[in-house]
Parts: sequence; structure tokens; C-alpha cells
Amino acid sequence: MSNRLEGIELLDYVLRVSRHMAESHALAPLLAYTIDKVLTLVGAERGYIVLKSSDGSIDFKIKRDSEGNDLPGATDEISYSILEQVVQTGESVVLSDAMHDPQFGMARSVMALRLRSIMCVPLITRNRTIGAIYVENRSVRGRFRESDLAPLQLFANQAAIAIENTELIENLKVANDHLTELDELKNNFIILVSHELKTPLTAVSTNAQLMNMIIERAGLQNDPMLSRTAANLDRATERMRHVIDEIVQFFRIASGQMELAFNEIRLREVIEPVVDSLTAVCEERHLTITVADFRGLPPVWADARKLKIVFQNIIGNAVKYTPDGGTIQVEAHHVQTNQIAVSVKDTGIGVPLEEQKRVFDMFHVLGSLSNHSTSKSAFRGGGFGLGLPIARGIVEAHGGTICLESRGYDEALLPGTVCTVALPCLVQESAMV
Repeated sequence: MSNRLEGIELLDYVLRVSRHMAESHALAPLLAYTIDKVLTLVGAERGYIVLKSSDGSIDFKIKRDSEGNDLPGATDEISYSILEQVVQTGESVVLSDAMHDPQFGMARSVMALRLRSIMCVPLITRNRTIGAIYVENRSVRGRFRESDLAPLQLFANQAAIAIENTELIENLKVANDHLTELDELKNNFIILVSHELKTPLTAVSTNAQLMNMIIERAGLQNDPMLSRTAANLDRATERMRHVIDEIVQFFRIASGQMELAFNEIRLREVIEPVVDSLTAVCEERHLTITVADFRGLPPVWADARKLKIVFQNIIGNAVKYTPDGGTIQVEAHHVQTNQIAVSVKDTGIGVPLEEQKRVFDMFHVLGSLSNHSTSKSAFRGGGFGLGLPIARGIVEAHGGTICLESRGYDEALLPGTVCTVALPCLVQESAMV
């Protein structure tokens, strides 16, 4: 191109090109577009864009002539001396006649290639040089002047930002693809583990039942050692079955495979059996659970079995994190948004403020694992960290919400915790039972 862009035309050109570069999301097309526009901007015969590798070496990303043709094997036809100085110092170089330049005229590449007009500017973003744009014109001496640097440097600044952004986007895509692959591996692992655990569990459970039959037929029910062994086997198999069920439930929720059987139900029909199942534990630990009168509340359209799992986890957590002698209250009311809000309040050790947003994350366990027992009902009894994530998945599948509030964690002051589940109800007016 023989005529340079100047004045308003130059400004309009730079703005249009910068806007297009900012919208690019892939590096290769961006570099090709950039070098083509640079050649047009400065009237050069050929141009190069290089990026600095992590080890400090120079990586030629694009080599083009003014006709838009790629230049195969052209990396040996430029001045490395100029290019390396610009990348290392972050300062631009403009030469009207490289062969007669006092600094670069004796460079081997300049002499061998009889280089003439050269301009090289750094690509700088966030005060860091990431590469350079190198352009030349061998047929014309004095093609570039100092005044040509300003528009090219402005262009290079915009290009550097766009290049960094596209690299970030591409890195994010790679990371996302990797995470997707890991997520698939995780799901496959969960399926495999669940299957592999069920097989030996079935054998253990069958043998435990057989042992109970033998004890009964032999009239050894009163033998303390045999009775204790049988009871331990029953508890262990039930615990293992519960863990496997949690894994499978969470996998179905996470993979969108959970199936719901909706029916018109009353929440008290779900919650009261859950509380009744905890009677023995509460008596043993001197805990008091009170349940409000739910009879004035309208029904909900829900899967009763799945909601039972929700309240087993929530009320079970209240039991686990409330010291012996504490109280747990289950209350419910009809809110104006046509929902029933069920709150489970305890007088337990509470939840640290910084952890309250993470309690619904997969495998999140409150406090140090060294403080947990293996019991699901003992104070601070351990779990798999899936109870609340499962509860959230089920509640959200019903179109509801779940949240947790606590003034903090304190084993002495016992600030307690409130977990609230809000579910849409079928009718707005009260429905008496």
C-alpha cells in the first residue's frame, strides 16, 4: 500500500479494527486479522507477530505478506537482533535504512538479507511484554519514519489486550473441557463404587440374616456375645446401605436423573414419621424435639418419599450438632408467596459464618474430621457430606428453596442453627384436616 492512513481516517480505522479485535474469541483468527490490518496501516510488504513463550523464547505465531499470503519458512528472513531487543526492552524500533544504521547495520541478518525499512513495536499488557509486531519493506528505503510509530504502538496496545483475552478464553475452554471430563469420570466412578459396594453388602446382609436364623433355631438368643455380634452386623449393613443410597441419590440429582412421583400430600404426614424414628436417640441423649401443629396448612404437590429424605437429613443434622440435653423445634407457616416454610431450629453448636454458604456443597463436613464419630445420631456424628446437598437437590426439584442461618459457631454459648425449607403449596387458602 503506497498511501498511509492519516488524520480522522487513521483514527476511524484504528477504532474499527480495535473493536473487531476485542470481539475475537480465538487466537489464530485474531492474529491473522491483526497482521493484515497492520500491513494496511503502515504500508509494509510483510509482517510478523511473535509471542513470548514461558521459557522466554520467541514463538512466531503469524507470518504474512501484504497480499494476505502466509510466508512459509520466513522466520530466518528477519532481523532477530531487532526483534529480541524489542521483546527484551519493551521499546520500539524504527529504521529507515537498516543496512546503514549504526546499531543494527552490522548485524548478520541485516547484511545478508539487505534489509531496508523496518519497524518493530512491543505487545505490552499490564506492564508486561508478551511479544512484538515486526513489519518491513525491503523495496523502499525510508519507508518508515518516527511519526509512524505512534499509530502502530496504539494498534499494538489494543492487539496485546485482545491477544491476552483470547488466550484466557482458550485456556478457560480447555479448563472447562477438562472439568467436564473429570465430572464424567466422577459420575462413572460413583456408579462403579456404588455397584461394587452393593455386591459385598448383599453377601454380608444375607449372611447376617442367616446368622440370626441359626441363633434363633439353636435357642441362643440370650447369648450376650452372639446377640451383640448380630446387632453390630445389622447396624453395620444398615449404615453401609445408607451410605450407598446417599451416593446414588446425589449422583441422580447431579446428573439430572432423579425421578419424582408427585402426589397431593400433607407435610405432617412426612415430618412426623421422621421425628418418631428419632425417639430412641432423643431419649438416649436427653434431646427434646417439638413439632408445631401442621393441621392448618394447605397440602403440597410433592414426592413424599423424597421429601422424607430431606427432613431426615435436616432434622438428623439438628440432632447431630445439638449437645445432649438440647432442644429442637420444627415449625411451619404459610407465607404470602403461596409457600409453606418449614423451619428446624436447634440449640446446637451452630455453623461458622464463613462456612454457611458451603454447607450445601458436595462432601462439605462441618469442623475437623478428627472430631467426628462414625455415628449418624451421636453428637457431631460423622457423615459423607452429602446430606444437605441431597436435600437441596430434592427441594429445588420441587420448585422450593432451602437455606441455613446461624449466628456462628460456639461450643460453649451454643448459638444454634435454623434450617428453612420453603415449598410451593397447592392452594392459597387454609385447608383444615
